[in-house]
Amino acid sequence: MLLSLIAALGSVSVTVSTPNPEGDMYVSICSEDTFLSGACEHGLRRAATAEDVFVFDDVPAGQWAVQVWRDPEGDGEMRTMAFGIPAEPVVISNDPPMNFGPPRFRDAAVTVGEAGVELELSIR
Repeated sequence: MLLSLIAALGSVSVTVSTPNPEGDMYVSICSEDTFLSGACEHGLRRAATAEDVFVFDDVPAGQWAVQVWRDPEGDGEMRTMAFGIPAEPVVISNDPPMNFGPPRFRDAAVTVGEAGVELELSIR
């Protein structure tokens, strides 16, 4: 039983680069139920740097989306514009379309398995 539990976990490595390393960088790994919310299952926050690697170990195998936002003020608050559109720099795995509303989970999802996942994302 323990071996099957261990085999069902993988790691997710997210390299984030930004030309504007000010404030804090938030990286979250979200299930479909928590996608685009502040309640994702896995999350890390650090002072923003030009490039940083965020590693999440023990992520259950399955479909997950990665959300990154940079908080230039470092106040922990996501500022929004009309209709809830983020006013802070944001990037989502697979760069899903956001033309007429929020992105769909299925467009942002990556598959995590035993081999893990490595992503490279750029944020302004």
